[in-house]
Amino acid sequence: MNSAYGSGTLTRPLGCYTQDQLQDIRGRIVHLPEIRREYGRQRDLSEQFAARESAAPLHRLGDFRVEPFVFSVPPGAASVQMAVHVTGQGAARIGGVSLTHSQLGMPVRLHNGSFQQALAGWTREAGSGSLFHLEPMTAGRGGLQPSGVTPAEGAAEQEAQCVWISHETDGGRTVLRYGETLPVQPGEHYSMQTAVSLEAPLSGGICAGIIFLDAAGRPLGTELISPPFNRATLTNWAYLLEAAGADANVYLISGEERFAEQAKRKLQYMLADMRAGMDIFRRDGWHDDDTYGAVHIGRGIAAAAVIYDQIAGSGILSNAEDSSIQADFRYIAAMMMDTAYYRFDLETFPDEKGGKRSNWNADRATGLGVYALLFPQEPQSSAYLEHAVSVIDWQLEEVVDEDGAWPENVRYHGAVLHRYFLFFALLKRLKGMDYFQDEKVKAMYRFLIGIVTAGDKLHGEAYGHPVLLTPAVGDANVQEKWFRLLGYAASFYAGEDPQLSGEMIWTWKHGGSPVQDTGAFPLPLVALLYPQPGLPERKPVLRSVHYPGIGYVIFRGGEQNLQHYAIYEASPLTYHAHHDEGHFSIWADGIPVTLDSGTGGYYNGDRHWYVSGAAHNVVQFAGPDGHYKDGPLRSICREASFSEELDYVRSLILDEQAEAYERHFLSVKAGFDVYLIWDRIEGAGDSVWNLHTLSTDAEVTGQSIDAACLGGMRLSAQIAEPAHPVITAGEGAVGGGYPLMVQQHFRVHGGGGDYLVLLHPRKEQAPALRLEPLDAGAAAAEGVRMYKITRPGGAWLAVMINGSGESCRVSVPGGTPLRLLGAADAETAGVDRAGWLNLEPGSITLAVPQGNGQ
Repeated sequence: MNSAYGSGTLTRPLGCYTQDQLQDIRGRIVHLPEIRREYGRQRDLSEQFAARESAAPLHRLGDFRVEPFVFSVPPGAASVQMAVHVTGQGAARIGGVSLTHSQLGMPVRLHNGSFQQALAGWTREAGSGSLFHLEPMTAGRGGLQPSGVTPAEGAAEQEAQCVWISHETDGGRTVLRYGETLPVQPGEHYSMQTAVSLEAPLSGGICAGIIFLDAAGRPLGTELISPPFNRATLTNWAYLLEAAGADANVYLISGEERFAEQAKRKLQYMLADMRAGMDIFRRDGWHDDDTYGAVHIGRGIAAAAVIYDQIAGSGILSNAEDSSIQADFRYIAAMMMDTAYYRFDLETFPDEKGGKRSNWNADRATGLGVYALLFPQEPQSSAYLEHAVSVIDWQLEEVVDEDGAWPENVRYHGAVLHRYFLFFALLKRLKGMDYFQDEKVKAMYRFLIGIVTAGDKLHGEAYGHPVLLTPAVGDANVQEKWFRLLGYAASFYAGEDPQLSGEMIWTWKHGGSPVQDTGAFPLPLVALLYPQPGLPERKPVLRSVHYPGIGYVIFRGGEQNLQHYAIYEASPLTYHAHHDEGHFSIWADGIPVTLDSGTGGYYNGDRHWYVSGAAHNVVQFAGPDGHYKDGPLRSICREASFSEELDYVRSLILDEQAEAYERHFLSVKAGFDVYLIWDRIEGAGDSVWNLHTLSTDAEVTGQSIDAACLGGMRLSAQIAEPAHPVITAGEGAVGGGYPLMVQQHFRVHGGGGDYLVLLHPRKEQAPALRLEPLDAGAAAAEGVRMYKITRPGGAWLAVMINGSGESCRVSVPGGTPLRLLGAADAETAGVDRAGWLNLEPGSITLAVPQGNGQ
């Protein structure tokens, strides 16, 4: 028994809290509704897994994997037929198949793809010695995840069945053919996903099969066969992690030893599974089952060390069990310091799976640090702790930027800060080291506050009021509950920095007061131990802002700057990159009208869509083959400026299909509340302007799109340039937990010239603004264009574009004295007394009649 902090008796002090503090935790569960609900959820989860354990051993609880087979449809193919091939001696279970149109990220509807209606629609080809029957999935479908991906929490039981196939000899072969013929598009990618379960490898393996058919239903060539899947699919350690943490928490609150026993069994299983998987990972190098890589093992060893610490003094561990568990921890920790397993020594790295800078290294180091703090009696603990501290010191200095952003995206900023948190909390408690007061750490929390979206009314329906979200940019989704981190950490600032603490509490509460630790590899204890809902709150100052290191430009407006919101991507980074440079997402009146598509699974075949330029509001250029290409993975922000009337960003997007391409994005406030996008393009062939709208219907005319969005909103897109666009419509998948699983996808085809588009979000009954061209006179020959935007009631503004390479002077027809939008008066606005304006080359300028206020 670990007696590092005391006598080794049943009342041994605990690493995360003392016995006296345990009484306080029990009191929190009684008196704080948020904590009481979370504890109730954890107890239900613990009981649910106890019921599962009574029906099946641990290794069978989550023993299905979904193996994807991504394929490209050849020319001439109009449809496909799918099959599953099982070969070799041994037994396998098949839980069904699904098909995803990877190019759109959308599932293809199947009839009885999962054997809900037995074998209706299927045929079986079996050789001699093949045994076959249908059987229920005893543990439910909770383990059905794409290979390498694990669930965040226990899934509810579902009625499901699978096909059991057994072969007596190495020559055994069974083919399950799905009878329905499914239409496909030539040249596009699809993913067939097969749910498989193997207690032991076959002498052959399991393969997916695809037969391509032409328009007449004739096969095109031979069957396309996937590489074989042939590894045991015993329950992955991560599938049990949250339930084991819940078991340990319920034991400590209730004192019932059966929960400690449940936690012990899961802990023993998880550590053994980690060891086995890490050995394979070290031997073979990185592969798609990355739950055994350093990033996830780092998270897992921290959570497992906490669970052990909670039950070690319970008396349920025999000396032999305790020694074995500690030996497993020791083995895992040593492997985490092996550069053959993970190259934490590299300052530069070939991809995100190695190096000092990676989020993998953050999680590896903090996991080691938590282990070292909770196992101080281990001979290597001091060295591990010193190493972990050195890694975090280096990352705070060299990786986290001056604005506090972790340089990947919102999702990984939250993930790294999450793992930092427990390490910092234990360092302060056990070593007196206070990383919470480090300026970079404070900046990381401020960044999380600074990027909040408008109060989202659609997500807010569950709360009765709008809720703040973190935006989807790159590899992220808006429904990720990162504000829980603010609730966990606010108490560490309540004394030293009450302003920050108050802003954290305000943001946490306006983000729905999330308590549950969600996402991959949760830490159930932190949800009970750290949130302090009673701390005072202070509203942060939220304005338009540019975060240059990570590349986010955020535009805010409306009441208290919480009503209208847009985020624009102009990033110098390529981490976890999507082809989304110049993309924008917009909330208006608290309703999202166009969103980043978000992110899908890493290995299930749908990332063709989510990472593509087509999935984002960007311009795509045609390559020599005539197909539209994905743009660059980074861009250069040339300018970002903000005022009460006008926010503006200009970025250079170095697309190799164009000689020069700049995107200008303007948030026009001053009573208009519209967005204007000018794409200045030189030396390009055909291009397409992508717009996604979170809408159910749309009216498309020659020069405009008027989309019926959710929440009684509309989004109109008026296309000033090109003059005669061709507009096509489709749809594509979108993440975010909204009522729509897809957004409408409009494509404006405009040849090789510029685009100028006015986006006007408005309530359903409100009239659209009017956009009309103005006569630019002789300057038009030099590439100068003018437009007038008029709102109901007659107020108007002029838009002047100088697409030439030279400065020029222009005046707006009618002789109305003007001032530049955002400028206080004509004297400072570059407008002379005769009403002439100086336009810089490659510029877009907005002006309003003098005397017009906001």
